[in-house]
Amino acid sequence: MIEKLMELLKGDENKRIAVWGMGGVGKTTLVRNLNNELESSSLMDSIDIVIWITVSKDLDLKKVQSQIAKRLNLELDPNEVIEERAKMLLKRLMMKKFLLILDDVWEHIDLDIVGVPQTDDQANRKILLTTRSLNVCRAMMTDKEIKLDVLKQEAAWNLFAQNAGDVVEVPSINPLARAVAKECSGLPLALKTVGKSMRNKRRIELWKHALHHLQHSDPHIKHIEDEVYRRLKLSYDSLPSKILQSCFLFCSLYPENYSIRTDELIQCWIADRLINEHQPLEDCFNDGIALIETLKDSCLLEQGDCAGTVKLHDVVRDVAIWISTKQGSEEPCASILFTNITKPPKQFSGFSELTVILLVGNPINKIHDNLFAGLRKVRVLNLSQSHIVTLPPSLSQLQKLRALILRDCCYLEKLPSLGALRKLLVMDLSGTRLRELPNGTSKLKKLQELHLSRTHHLETIEAGTISGLQSLELLDMSFSAYKWDIRCNVDYGKASFNEILTLDRLSIVKLRLDKVDSVTLDSAWLMKLREFNIQISPGSCDSNHLATQHDEKRAILRGVDLMGIKGLNGLLDTASALDLVICGGISALSELSISHRLSSLQSVKSLSISKCDCITSLISGDNISGTILPNLEHLSLNRLENLGAILGGMVPRKGCLKWLKTIEVVDCKKLRALISFALLQQVKNLEQIKVKNCSKMKYIIGGEVSAEMIPKLRVIELSDLPMLKTICSRLPAWPALEMIEVRNCPMLTKLPFATSNGVAATLKEIRGELQWWNRLIYSNDEIKSRLQQRFQPLKPLQC
Repeated sequence: MIEKLMELLKGDENKRIAVWGMGGVGKTTLVRNLNNELESSSLMDSIDIVIWITVSKDLDLKKVQSQIAKRLNLELDPNEVIEERAKMLLKRLMMKKFLLILDDVWEHIDLDIVGVPQTDDQANRKILLTTRSLNVCRAMMTDKEIKLDVLKQEAAWNLFAQNAGDVVEVPSINPLARAVAKECSGLPLALKTVGKSMRNKRRIELWKHALHHLQHSDPHIKHIEDEVYRRLKLSYDSLPSKILQSCFLFCSLYPENYSIRTDELIQCWIADRLINEHQPLEDCFNDGIALIETLKDSCLLEQGDCAGTVKLHDVVRDVAIWISTKQGSEEPCASILFTNITKPPKQFSGFSELTVILLVGNPINKIHDNLFAGLRKVRVLNLSQSHIVTLPPSLSQLQKLRALILRDCCYLEKLPSLGALRKLLVMDLSGTRLRELPNGTSKLKKLQELHLSRTHHLETIEAGTISGLQSLELLDMSFSAYKWDIRCNVDYGKASFNEILTLDRLSIVKLRLDKVDSVTLDSAWLMKLREFNIQISPGSCDSNHLATQHDEKRAILRGVDLMGIKGLNGLLDTASALDLVICGGISALSELSISHRLSSLQSVKSLSISKCDCITSLISGDNISGTILPNLEHLSLNRLENLGAILGGMVPRKGCLKWLKTIEVVDCKKLRALISFALLQQVKNLEQIKVKNCSKMKYIIGGEVSAEMIPKLRVIELSDLPMLKTICSRLPAWPALEMIEVRNCPMLTKLPFATSNGVAATLKEIRGELQWWNRLIYSNDEIKSRLQQRFQPLKPLQC
């Protein structure tokens, strides 16, 4: 990392550099070591002086001025106003080539007021700062931000062992010592503090004692509270609002190292009144994302293990629990969590002020009948991923409950009546074994979100249930087994699709229909929705299909006769993403536009076609008078056995695919060329090409090619193309090309560069197998030399 900082300081383009990361991660240590190495570095040839300033939390501009002046051997009058002091500093610094190191910055520092000259007009005036907050980096307008992360396992152990001494090698102590070090989760400050506190302690009982307290977030180890917890608490204290502090503490209710779904976290915050629910759901979600990003920028939250999740670093979680415990000693207990329990208590006696109960990820299989008795203030109940089969009738006593989250309770078969839970805003029953929606659901007049995705056993929703939820804004029944009654017959006893159409506030819908012949999916209703994922799949449900992106309108047609089906016009007119899976009836997508009297599929920005054996071309332009797919940006073609060309016949009169950015083709056995010359003239915004496992593919781009035709192409990825001979037949310049990756293309012996000038200045990397690289043929040695500098060998794929 020091070498990286040295390189950044040598260059002229980075005048302001920031090292940021959570408290105790080693930012100051890193920069101090850099400062020590500067003395013997060639960098000092271009710098007159290095000025180190420790800023700290309570910013005092006069103190900063005094530290700078001391380093410059300049006397400043302590009684002089800050502006006059700044003039003296500015005059002296204008004569210097300097590196100003600002350590431990907590807020924006106006360097003009301090008297530090601007860095943008002088190559040898640079600023390096350390901070815990990315927002500080933004406010200081840094050119480069380097995030310092915690140590990997081996480095963490070495640091811990260095501080704990040789005792960690004693066979009886070593496993315990490693467990203690693991509890520090790679944070250098914790590793050093705990290591020193255990230095040369040889009694096993002491190591067991330390491990126990660390596992239970108890700071009763020497110096942990003062040197670790209190220092990390400064980040909490610096959060700009009490609401944000409460949101942070709420995260500690989840189990250690648990990846929290961001949408679930926002649901809980809304229910716990940390986000104002008296606004549209979209605004609530945006508020939640803003809170999450602020906590991430402050290094109090980090990215979770999966997309769409966040988590707390283990030591940060310990600090949050420590803060909550200290606050809890002064006020009634408001929240409670259990981890790794199989039996919850029979009753929460003495917890009448409880507002939040989290039993996430616990293997409990039974809740006692009286567990919820007397808990009249509970607003959030989250039992996700537990093994419960049912909940007791006392659930109805939680009359202030606003969020009931039972996601992925995969054994849950039945719930008691919910009619008394009139304040409920969020109900998440996704991934349960419920066969029917609970009685009383229609009485939940304030319910805004109903999540029933992956309810593969759901058979019954009583007629009138959905239409009774007039506050509903989100209905997620993606991959649910429930079959909507399209006959709209209340006497039939089941909720009909027409009930959904009565929900005026609905903005997000995700569901599956067996057919659309008798259902009105009209454009006006669909246009009102902010987001939808509607799957038409007679008799089947594809639970592995793409999830809807935020604000996306996705239509999925699976196992459908595209020529014979009726009622698709509204869906195809409004969908921004269209997926066709195992569909028949047409040989080109352009026929879909003609058969359903659609102008151009103009709303579609993302198109995926897979396993449609009838498709021989994407667009057959012979019968099209207008444009087709004018706004398409992303195209994916997968396992199309008879696809012979993307563009068949003439180019449509008004063009096609003019905004296409990415194209991915996999397992299309008959496709010999990816982009014909005619198509190339249409796709001038193309940025990325991926082609895999097309056994007859001979070339990627055909015809006479000029640089003007491919002005934005950045990435080419090719794999498992046994017949591929060339990327393009003529060798143009590549004005934007950044990366080429080639894997298992044995007949490709030339890269598309005829002259050294043709090698793009933008080209950063060529990846490929070493054996393939050694067989390449070059036009001259200069090209070979230029390309060799960019080559990165790929590791063989593991079987």
